[in-house]
Parts: sequence; structure tokens; C-alpha cells
Amino acid sequence: MVSDAVLPDVATPTTSGAGVRQRLLDAMATCLMNRGYRETTVADVVRVARTSRRSFYQEFRDKQACFVELLRTANDAMVAAIAEGVDRDAEWYTQIRQAVQAYVAVTEKHPEIAWSWIRELPALGESARTVQVEAMESLIEVLVPLTDSPQMRAAGIRPMTHETAVIIWGGIRELAASAVEEKRSLYTIVEPAVAACVALVGANIEA
Repeated sequence: MVSDAVLPDVATPTTSGAGVRQRLLDAMATCLMNRGYRETTVADVVRVARTSRRSFYQEFRDKQACFVELLRTANDAMVAAIAEGVDRDAEWYTQIRQAVQAYVAVTEKHPEIAWSWIRELPALGESARTVQVEAMESLIEVLVPLTDSPQMRAAGIRPMTHETAVIIWGGIRELAASAVEEKRSLYTIVEPAVAACVALVGANIEA
């Protein structure tokens, strides 16, 4: 069953009980949907959040810091969705499908955030590298153990290597970015992503 973990709600204003920081993150998410990161300004975020520039700078050093925290939040939700969305007692190929579907389900809610992560974050240069590496490793820490389960071992599948996990994740991210750019539903990547993952994981079946 797919996790209930979701990205920040950008469809409606944050409830009055939420803090200024969360309102600013929600506003950044809305701005990404409407303008993209490059065109978004602190003034845009403040306007959408209905707060002041002073409040913004009390919470974040600059626009990039707000952007990075939003992406970290989104990444945490995505990793949780994958971890919770896989039935470890299911057949190994079913587990792969569940993992892909969990990723797509949580990402489809706000595809522009995923696109910004894939396409715009790297453009920030070295300052963004740490965030990218941390995000990659957090996902790999979920993917690799998924291939070291009783069902996988029963099928003769060796645990996924770190390198294979990088290849799988990089491929799925590129499929997702292409779908957003072509204005397709992210659900269109499920079948090709599952097929590629099954092939790569299945290649580890011991003779």
C-alpha cells in the first residue's frame, strides 16, 4: 500500500496554526509551480506567504536556502513513501513495481518540485552538491535493503550494489523530468521504469 507521505500542500494556504517557516516553504512550492526557481524572487515568496521580507530573512539566509529546505522536505517524503509502500513479503518483481508506483504517486502530486530538484538544483553549482549527495544516499539506503529480503534471496537475487542503485535512481529521475517537460503524467513512466529495474535487479540472480 502506498504511503500517506506527501509533499508540502501547495494547493491551499497553510492553516493559521502553522508557523511562518512552513508558510514560506509552501509559498516557495507555489512559486516553483508558477514561475520556476530562477524566475522566483524573495518578494514573490513573501507575497504568496502573506508575510514580510523581515520574516523571510529571520527564517532563511536567502532564496536558495528556502529552496533547498523545500527540496529536502520533498525528498524525505519521497523516501518515506517508497520505504512504506513496499510489501516485503510480495514477490520480488511485485516489490519493484510497488517501489516505482510509490515514487510516482508522491511525485505526481507536485511534479514541478521534482523537476526543479532534477533540473534546477544542479545549476546552483557546488553549493548544491552536498544536498544532492545526501538525497541520493538517503534513497540508496532504502533501495539496497529492499533487495536483501527473504523474497529476493529465495529468488536467488544478490543484494543490489551501490552502483546499481545509482543507475536505477538516475534513470528514473530522468524519465520523470522528461515526462514533466513533455507535460505527460508521471504515471506514464511506471512501465518503462519497472521493466528497467526488473532487468537490472534480475541480472543479479545467481546461477
